[in-house]
Amino acid sequence: MDCTQRRPGQDRTVANRYTCVRRLGVFLALVLGMGGLFTPVAHGAPGVVATTVVLDGHGNGHGIGLSQWGAYGYAVDHSWTSAQILDHYYGGTVAATVPLSTKIRVRLSNLDNAQTAVSVQTGSLAVEGLTGGGWKSVLVREASPSVYSVWARSDLVRCPAATGDPIASGWTLISASVPTRVRIATVADSSAISDPAQLAAVCEPSGTLRWYRGVVEALNDANGANRTVSELPLEQYLRTVIAMEMSPGWASAGGGRGAQALQAQAVAARSYALSYTWYSYADICDMTCQSYFGVAYQVSGSSLRQVDDLATDAAVVATAGVVRRVGSAAGAIALTMFSASNGGWSAPGSGLLQPFPAVIDEGDDTALNPNHNWTVTLQGTAISAKYAIGTFTGLTVLTRNGYGEWGGRVLTLRLTGTSGSVDVSGAAFRSAMGLKDTWFNVHGSVPVDPCDGRAAPPVTGVAPAVAGARYTPMAPVRLVDTRDGTGTTVGTLGGGCTMVVDPGLAPSVTAVAINLTSVRSATNGFIVAYPCGVERPLASAVQAVAGRVVAGMTIVPLGADGTFCVYSHATTDLVVDLFGTYAVGIGDRYEPMDPTRLYDSRSVTAPLPAGTIVHVKVVAVGKAPAGATAAALTIHSTNATANGFATVYPCSASVPLVASINATKGTGVTNHVESMLSASGEVCVYINVPMHIVVDLSGWFGPAATTDYYAITPVRAVDTRYGTGLSGAFTPNANRAVTLAGTNGLPAASTLRAVMAEVIGVGATSAGYLVVHPCMATVPPLSMVRYVTGVNAATAVAGPDDAAGRWCISASTTVHVVVDISGYFA
Repeated sequence: MDCTQRRPGQDRTVANRYTCVRRLGVFLALVLGMGGLFTPVAHGAPGVVATTVVLDGHGNGHGIGLSQWGAYGYAVDHSWTSAQILDHYYGGTVAATVPLSTKIRVRLSNLDNAQTAVSVQTGSLAVEGLTGGGWKSVLVREASPSVYSVWARSDLVRCPAATGDPIASGWTLISASVPTRVRIATVADSSAISDPAQLAAVCEPSGTLRWYRGVVEALNDANGANRTVSELPLEQYLRTVIAMEMSPGWASAGGGRGAQALQAQAVAARSYALSYTWYSYADICDMTCQSYFGVAYQVSGSSLRQVDDLATDAAVVATAGVVRRVGSAAGAIALTMFSASNGGWSAPGSGLLQPFPAVIDEGDDTALNPNHNWTVTLQGTAISAKYAIGTFTGLTVLTRNGYGEWGGRVLTLRLTGTSGSVDVSGAAFRSAMGLKDTWFNVHGSVPVDPCDGRAAPPVTGVAPAVAGARYTPMAPVRLVDTRDGTGTTVGTLGGGCTMVVDPGLAPSVTAVAINLTSVRSATNGFIVAYPCGVERPLASAVQAVAGRVVAGMTIVPLGADGTFCVYSHATTDLVVDLFGTYAVGIGDRYEPMDPTRLYDSRSVTAPLPAGTIVHVKVVAVGKAPAGATAAALTIHSTNATANGFATVYPCSASVPLVASINATKGTGVTNHVESMLSASGEVCVYINVPMHIVVDLSGWFGPAATTDYYAITPVRAVDTRYGTGLSGAFTPNANRAVTLAGTNGLPAASTLRAVMAEVIGVGATSAGYLVVHPCMATVPPLSMVRYVTGVNAATAVAGPDDAAGRWCISASTTVHVVVDISGYFA
C-alpha cells in the first residue's frame, strides 16, 4: 500500500491514501517527549503581525515499511537485490509463496451506487449463467434489492444513459431478474491481453473508461448499496498496480539494477493485497487501497493512457507468488505498507502483522529523490482556518517517535492562538495542512534536547591500536542504573541517544568487561558500547525486546579519556555492571579451550527453587587447571516459571546486587560471563525465581595462560541477511565455517588463538540455538545463543578458532546470523 499523496517520479497527484492507515488502526506507539516553540515573525505595517511557520522536513508518506525511493537507492546506488531490500524494511518477516492461481476481488469505488456498463471493441462479452452472446455491450441495473436486470446489444455503446428505458435506446433485455450478482467477462481469455480494444471497458459515471482483465461483477454490499467488483488473478492485478505505484523507467537505471526495486515493490504490493480483507464482498479497493487504475483508462475528452508496461510486468513475473510472512513460512501474510520516501528512517510497524522495527534508510538519500529533504512555509491564516484557535500565534512539538533527526516524526503537537490552544496528532496536522510527512522541525526553532544531554561526544578520530592486555576479574559492581540515578540522572535513555560512562579506572586500563541490561524498552531495538571519540560502529551488544529485561556481556575498549559510550536504538532503562578490567602487563592471560559443559540442572525434573545458590566447580580435571583465577562462561536460563534473574559471582559471603542473566518465563536465555573464581576454584550462581541453570566453560584466566587480549572498536564480520561473511540464512542443523583470521583487523591464523564477538540470531522461524566452535569434527552438544520466533537474540562468545583461523557455527533451526567482533586473543 502506498498511502502517500504523490507517486515517486511522477507529477500526477493521486488521491490521498493516508486515510487507509487510520482505517486499519495502524498507529505509532512509541512516544518520546520533544518540544520546539515557534516564535511569530512580524511583517508588513507596524502593529500588524503576519505569522508564518517554516518547516524543514524529511520523507513523503507514513514511513512504515518500504520506501519506494529508498528501494531505488539501495538497488541502483548500493547494488542490493530485491530480497535484501525486503529483508531490510520488513524485519521480523520472511519470504514465502502463495499459489499462482490466487485470485483477488477489487472494489471499483468510482462505480459505487451506479449502474454497471461494460463494453468491448474487438471480440465479445458473455454474462455468466445467461444464454446468448456475441455482445459488444452489457448494462446492469438493480431491479429490487439484490436482484438485477440485464440488457445487452451486439453493437458498441461505451457509456449509456444512467436513467431511462434501455429498450427505447436499442438495448435488448436478456434477463429481468438475476439474483445476487451479475458476472461479465470477455469470451476470450484476457490474461495475456494488453490491447484495450480486446478487453472489457467499464464506464464510470463521469464518462471515464477503464479497461480490466478478468470478470466485472455487479452486486450489493452488506447494507444493500450497489457495488461493482473486478475479479482477476492476483498476478494480473499486480501488473497494473506496480506500473502505477512505481515508475517503470526505474528498471533501466544503474545498468538495469533498478529492476530490483520494482521486484521489491511487487512483493510488497502482493503481500499487502493479501494481508487484510477490507469488505465482505471484495478483498481490497482500487485507488485508495492500492493504485489499481485498470490496464488502461481514458478520461472523457482526453487520450487513452496505457498503464501496463513491460518493465513492471517483468518484475511481477520475476517474483511470481512471493510474499512476506510473519516469523516463518507458515506465518500470517505481513501487512507490508510502503510509501514514497522514508526520509532516512522508517517508522516502526504496529500490531502482529507489522513486526518490522524502524531502520535507518540510507537508500532513501538517493540523488533523484525530491522528498528526502523538503521545506515548506505555512501561513498562520491557513492554520487558523483549520483549527478554532483564533489568530494563530505558535506551534509547539510535544512528542516524537525517537527515530532520526530532531527526535524523529512528530506524534503530537500544540497549536496556539489568541482564542486558546489545541493538541493534535502529527498525522492529523499533516493531513490538514497537506504536508508530505510528519517528520518535520520548525525552522530556526531551538527544540528541547530529546536526549536530555545524553549525546555522543565529538568524534576526534579513530581508535588507536591497543597493545595486548591482561584480565583482572573483580566482584561485580554497578556503574549505571537509569531507574534510580546510579551513575547518571534518573530517566530512560532515549532512542537514538548516547550515554557517556566513566568507570573511574586507572589510566593503565584499556578495556572493561561489562554487562549491559536493557530494562523494558519501549520497542525492539539494540544497544552498542564503543570507545567514546570514534564513530559509532555498525554493531550491537544487546538485542532489546519491548517490555522485557535483556542482558548482554561485552568487552569494550576505553576512549582516550578513559570513558566508553553506550548508544540505544530504542528508548529504555539501562543498567551497566562492571566485572573486570583489561590492562597492559597487569592481570592474567587467557587460555581458550574447546567449549565444555560444567553444570546442567536439567538432570533433575523440577526447576531449581527460588533462592538456590549453585556451586559450580570450574577447576577440575579436563576443565580449568589449578591456579586459574577467572573463567569465561556461558550461562543458560531455561524453564523459568517467572521473569527473574541469576547472578554469577565468586562464592563470596553475600550475593552481589547485580544480575548476570535475566530470565524470561517460558523462554531460554543465554549470556556470557567472565567471572572471578573462589579460592576453591568455583563460581556460585544465585537464582531469584525457579528455573533450570546450565553453565558452559569456553576458557580460563591465570598465570599459566598464554594469550593477551586485543580490544578493537566493534566491527560486523558476518551478516547473512546481506551476504557479509556468509550469505543466506542458516538452515536447520547447518554447520557453516567462516574465516576470521586476516579479516577485519584480526591477525593471521598462525597468531590468532580466539575471537571475542557478539553472535546474534535474527529472524528465526522457530525457537532454537546456535553453537560456535573451532570447526570441530563433531558439533559439541551445547549452545551459545538461544532465540525464539520473531525476537532477535545475542550472546557474547570468547571462542577459539581452528588452525585455519575459522569459526564454525551451527543452527538448530532456520535463522539469519550476525557476528560483531569486539576483540581477539593472541
